[in-house]
Parts: sequence; structure tokens; C-alpha cells
Amino acid sequence: MDRTSPLSVAIVAAFLAVSFSFPQVPADVFDRAAAAFGRQNYAEAEQVLRPALAAHPRDARAWGLMGAILDAEKRFAEAEPFYQRALAITPNSASLYGNLGNHYLEQGQTEKARQAYLRVVALDPANRNANSQLAQMLVDQKKGAEALRYLDRLPKEDQATPAVQLLRARALRETGQAASAEAVLQEVLKHAGQDVRVAYSVGMLFAEWKDYVPAEEAFATALASAPGNFEVLYNQGLAALAAHDTSRAAEAFQAALEQHPGDVDCLIGLARVKDELHRDDQAAGLLFQAQHTAPERADLLEFLGNVLAKLGLYRDAAAAYDQCLKAHPESDTARRECGYALARAAKLTEALEDLNWYVGKHSRDPIGWFELAATESLQQKEKALEHFNRALELDPKMAPAHLARGILLRQEGKVSQAITDLKFVLAREPDNFRAWEELGEASLATSQTTEALTAFERAARLAPENAEVLWRYGRALQRAGQKAAAEEVLAKVKALGKTSGALASPEVLSLESSGQPANLATLQELARANPTDTRLKLQVGETLLREGKVADALSVFQEIRSSGGQAAAGDCGEALLNAGQYKAAREFLQEAAEAEPSNAQRRLDLALATFHDSGPEPALVELDRTPAAARAGDYYLLRAQLLDSLHRPQEAAEALNQGIQSSPTRPDLYFQAALFLINHDQVQQMINFLEKADIVVPNNPQLWLTRAIGLAILHQDDPAAALLTKMETLWPEWYLPYLVHGLVLSYRVRPAEAKPRLETAVALGARQPTAYYHLAAAIITTDPAQVAEAQAAIREALALNPKDPYIQSLAGKIAYLKKDYPAAVEHLRAALEIWPDMVEAHERLSTTYRAMGKMDKFQEERNAVARIKQQHPGVEIPPFPADDLLFKVSEPAALR
Repeated sequence: MDRTSPLSVAIVAAFLAVSFSFPQVPADVFDRAAAAFGRQNYAEAEQVLRPALAAHPRDARAWGLMGAILDAEKRFAEAEPFYQRALAITPNSASLYGNLGNHYLEQGQTEKARQAYLRVVALDPANRNANSQLAQMLVDQKKGAEALRYLDRLPKEDQATPAVQLLRARALRETGQAASAEAVLQEVLKHAGQDVRVAYSVGMLFAEWKDYVPAEEAFATALASAPGNFEVLYNQGLAALAAHDTSRAAEAFQAALEQHPGDVDCLIGLARVKDELHRDDQAAGLLFQAQHTAPERADLLEFLGNVLAKLGLYRDAAAAYDQCLKAHPESDTARRECGYALARAAKLTEALEDLNWYVGKHSRDPIGWFELAATESLQQKEKALEHFNRALELDPKMAPAHLARGILLRQEGKVSQAITDLKFVLAREPDNFRAWEELGEASLATSQTTEALTAFERAARLAPENAEVLWRYGRALQRAGQKAAAEEVLAKVKALGKTSGALASPEVLSLESSGQPANLATLQELARANPTDTRLKLQVGETLLREGKVADALSVFQEIRSSGGQAAAGDCGEALLNAGQYKAAREFLQEAAEAEPSNAQRRLDLALATFHDSGPEPALVELDRTPAAARAGDYYLLRAQLLDSLHRPQEAAEALNQGIQSSPTRPDLYFQAALFLINHDQVQQMINFLEKADIVVPNNPQLWLTRAIGLAILHQDDPAAALLTKMETLWPEWYLPYLVHGLVLSYRVRPAEAKPRLETAVALGARQPTAYYHLAAAIITTDPAQVAEAQAAIREALALNPKDPYIQSLAGKIAYLKKDYPAAVEHLRAALEIWPDMVEAHERLSTTYRAMGKMDKFQEERNAVARIKQQHPGVEIPPFPADDLLFKVSEPAALR
């Protein structure tokens, strides 16, 4: 399908047609040389002609033929003197100048070729080759009008040929006559007949002009004559893809792959089709297949990074971009996207390094500023807002930047400004479910409940399988008191089988993702498509662990260890440790630590696994094998925990102080240090410690919730409630913030506000007696008429913990309100068996006996109340269940 070389055997005829007045090479010798040239036997032609030229040095046609022979062998430097010698003999030969022009054109010396062709048309104005070549050059230079003048010089029969018509169409297009150009091409196509080359060329021209629909039609015409032509199929696929005809594009690429299995360009083309259809899992599989053939191809690796990022596989995306940069360090866009992927993989230091480098070099790129701001939003919110503003200065219509800035403004309490940004997005993208979701949150923050529900309902309709949207919608319905509707929405989440996965950092970093991580089936398919990628296999194992399929996960990890060595064993051990599979984790981590004795993080992980598996003493031995030079903040925090468990408080306190001063980095160890401080009645110190931790490990849900519980313990209810409200927004799927917030409000005797949060906590899976107890209390306090609903809640609390006197006492009160006095007596007696001096139970029992007419028992209970109050003055208040809550926060499954 390539353009035919201007050199051809036809030039021999040109030489033969010229008569010269000088002695010539004998005709039989010249004819033998010309015949050998025509057979492409250039060595024979040269062998015949050179001796004859030596004998007849004034034969111009022989000199010209020798130049053509050498050109055919690509011996251009040797050929030129022969042309010059011929022209010196016959300076006005149009044919010689024509072949000299071809000689220059073959070497890419366009200007010299043009000068030669101009000499030709000066000598022979209608010369076919020279006029065609000059027109071609002018079209390439976008000088359509001049090109048309040369084309008009050609004979009518030449002007009717497909090659000249194609050139005329291009010239017309350059003069702005697009309709005329298209008409010419359609006419050429109509008369293409069985010539696949003509239809193909028409298709390529339409594709070049971005007229993809007629390009598809032209390629289809070509395929009718040559159904299996690979080049036509491939280019039809490209044209169909550009025209968003994904069905035809897929058919074309698949047919092309049948001709050339494993062709990298076709695999990339088919992957682009899958990407457009939002089947990024299939796109990734195709790209992995292509990568085996072209492991260093930059466009493939960059595209693979984009697709993996959309799947939420940020570590793998960053690795793909990194491979691209190793092969092609000059790819600045790949470095930018690598930085953004690292940010979303929680590797902020490396991310900020890449993104700051990029905006320093490309200060006019709004995408760079947007991605930098999104990354900064985790730690440096003021700087993030500044850089979102910078992105929008460069591109005021950039919807993702408006959305991201709106999210950040809402999080910072600047709700009216946030709403302006969100409405800007929705005016241009009315189907943007994230913008509707955020508008719902902003409306809730300003108590515009009706507007919030409308926005959440729209978001849920646009993204009916997005767990985060449904959770938020359900929470809003709970807050609006629409309990039945809330339960229906939250039931959809459970019916879909969706889980929250690991709690993610703020929404700004997930704007381009689907909102749901790649599921197990997708990960397994990708791992099969790229069996050497241990990162993918590791994510398969991690997902199996999250789904409780421990044996299957261990099988995957064993496979990784056997093929990936000790480094892979360490990664598997870390995954098992995070999932609470301590014995198995210890086995993998032991191997990794022995292979890398200087790796402090592996040693820490091994010590933690050992602690949970075998206790603090062997764990301390393991930890102290850490090289002295590698002992940093994390080492000392874990050492403090181990020493505390060994009842060595003084040493533990010293280690803790060393750890705090050494800037630890691991959230799990910050959490354990916080527990240490709480256990030693240093709650305010714990709060201060975790506030500083937020700089190093920002937006960590476990540490935020621990801080909120600490604030509640100290009765700092307003800051606790503010922190919990923010958590409910960031992690709407996690029940613990709602539960803690509900408890804080209950203890402040604000049952109407506590009730919807406790209901949300229960709906999201809070199977704790405390949750049901306080929910029952809030219901009955808010509206005593809802006694049946309160009884259902207290029944759940009793089933979970019948030995709690407060639960039994409240059950008695509820039974009393239902006028079920025998049941009330039964529950209150049960409470007093557990705690004989419980004033609340005695008082409720006395009231119940009075209602039953048993005045002697009524008086007996009143006397008991008086006696207890005299012996134990003070008001009974149920203790804030901090230990219970902290235990739940510390569970490995708490953050999943």
C-alpha cells in the first residue's frame, strides 16, 4: 500500500526515445544492459554497461542508464556523477532531468528534486511525472492552489487516473473546498472496482481528514475485494474506533488478529475499544498480552498505566508508568501520571516529588496543577486550594478541578463556595454522579435535607451499583427520619454483595476511578493474563483474605513465594499480618527477614506477627535483632508495646518517649501507642500525639476514631462530634464513627440527634449490645409512643449481652411502658441480680409495683433506694464504653 518509488524500468524507455548526435554504445550492448535492468539484475546490467561506457564516453543515454542502475541499488552518491555527466552532454533533456529529480526524491532531497522537475516542465510543460511530483510536493506543503495548476497541465487521461484524482482531492481540501474534495474521493471509490489499493488509499485519506465514517465505508469496500487484508482490517479498526463505532472496530481488530496473532498494534487497538466500552479489565488483559511482545513500547506502557489506574490498581499503574520512564525517560506525561498513581497508592513523598518536578517544567499545564493539588489535599489543604485555583486559571472549564475544589471546600466548611463549584460541574455534566453525591453532602451540611435527598437520589440513579453513593444516600435518609427508605437503600448494598474494601483516603484522589475497586474475578483474570506479575497475584491474595478465603489466599501466596523469592515472601507476610493471620504471616516474614537482615520494616512485621502468635517475650527477642542503625520511631513504639505487655512500665514509657521523638511512620504502631497512653490515663497526651500523627499519616480512619474516643472520654464533646461528622462524610460505609457519634450525643442527652446515627450504625452492621441499648433509649426518650420499636432494639441488646444490668433495666422500663408489668419485673429483677445496689433498677421496680398495686413491695423498693443513696451518694451514669469501642477499632477487620 506504500507509495510506488518514482524510479522504475520505464526510464529505460525514456532513454531509448532520445536521439543523440554523439557516438553511441552499440545497440545490442545497450539493449542487453537495459534488459538486465528491467529484470532487476542490476549487477549484470552494470557489468555489461561499464566497459561500453569506457569505449563510448559521449553516450548520454548510457550515462543516464548507469545512474538509474546505481539508484536502483541505493548507491546514490555513485549515481549522481553519471546524471551530471549525461546532462553535460545533453543539457536540455527533459527525461534526464526527470530521472535526476527522481534520484533526489529517493534520497529525501526535496528542494533539489523540485528544481529538477521545474527544469522538466520548462522543457516539456505537459510532462506527466514532473507535474505529478511537483503537485505532490505542493500538497505536502499545504499549497493546494499551486498544486491544482500543475495537475491541470496533465493530459485528460492522466487526470482521470485514481492516483491523480487522490492528489486532486488533497489539493482541493487544502484550498478549503472540503465538499469538492470529498466528492472526488467518493467518485474514485465508486469506480475503484476490484482494486483494493484504490479503496484503501481513499480510506486512508478520509481517516487523515478525520472523516471516519466515510473512511470506514472505503475500508469496507477494500475488504470486499480482499477480505483478509491485514492492513485494511487494521486501518478500518482505527477509523471505526475514531468514529466511536466500537462494534465494527472490535470486529476489524479481531479479524486482523486472526491474520497476525499477537500483533501489538492490533492488541492496543482492541484494548482501546474495550476501554471506550468501560471494560478496562479486558483492556488490561490485552495490553499485558501486547507487553510480552513489546515490553519497552512507551505508548503501550502509558496506556496500560491509565487502564490500571481506572481499575483502582494504583501500585500496578505506577509500575507501568515507571517501566515506561525507564525505557523512555523523556516522557514527561508518564512521569506526571506515575506521580498521581503513587499518590493514590498512598506513597505521598514520591508522588509529590514527581508532580512538583512536572509543574516546575510544565507550568502551563492545568492537569499537572490539578493532580498536584489533589495529592496535596491529603496534607496541605491551603496549598491544595491554591493549586486548584491555578489549574482553573489555566483552564476555567476544567470540570474535575471544579469538582475536586468543591469537595475540598466542603471538607473545610466553606460550603457555599463548594456548592458554586458543584453546580458549575452539574450544569455541564448533568450525569456526573460524584458531583450529585457531593452536592448532597454540601446540602446536608447546611441542613437542606430535601435538597440533599434529591441530590443523593440522582446520584444513586446514575450509579446504582456504587456502594459509596448508596451508603451516603442511606445515611441521609436515616438523618431525615425516613427509616424504611434508608433500610431499603442499605439493603441494596448488601444484595449487591458490595463491601467497602480498605477504607480509602479522601474523595479527591478517586475522581477518575469507578468508585469500586477491581473485584476478585477481574484480578484473577488479569493475573492469568500476566502470570509473571507478582503484584497482581498479591492483590488476588489480599482480596481473598478480605473475603475470608484464607486457604485460597495462602495457596496464592505460596505460589508467589516459590516464584518471586524472599522479597515477594515479605509482601505476602505483610498482607497476612494486616489480615490478622499471624501464624501464617510469621512463616513468610521469617523467610523475608532472614534474607534481608538489614530491612527494619520486615523485622518489625515479624516481631508483630510473633507477638500475636506467641506472646511479647519472643517478639521482643525478634525485634531487638533490628540493627542499631535502623532503629527509628516505629521500632521504639513497638518496643514500648511489648515491654508494657511484659509489665515493665518504666522501660515501656522510656521506649514510647523515644518513639514519639523519632517521628514514627506506621499507623498501626501509632494506634498501639495511643492505647498505651489511654491505659495509663494519659488521654490528653494521646490526643495531642495523634494530632501530630495526622501530619505523618494523614486521614487515617483508625487514628481519627481513636482520637474522637479520647475526646469523648474527656467530655470534649463538641470537638469529638466535629471529628466524627467529618469521618461520616469521608467513610460513609464504616459503622463505628456513627456508633461513637451516637453514643456521644446520647451521653449529652440529645436523643433526637443520636437516634439516626445509631440507626445508621446498626444498618451498616454494628452488632454490639451498646449500639442497640442506646438506640432503644433514644427511641423511647424521643417518642415514648414508639415502644414497639424500642422493644425490638432492646431485644437485640439482650440477645447479645443478657448480663448487662443497664440493658436489663432499660428492658424493664420498656416493658413497663407497654404495661407488661410481669416482664418489667422480670427484667428489673435480673438487673438487680447482676448489680444489687443499682438505684435505677430499684426505682423502676418500685414504680412497676405501684402500678401493679403491690404497695408493700413498692415501699420495700423505695427504702432500698434511700439506703443506697445514703451509702453511695452521687448520680449513676453508665460508663462511656471506651474499652469496648477501642477493641472494635483494633480488630484487623475493622477497616474493611
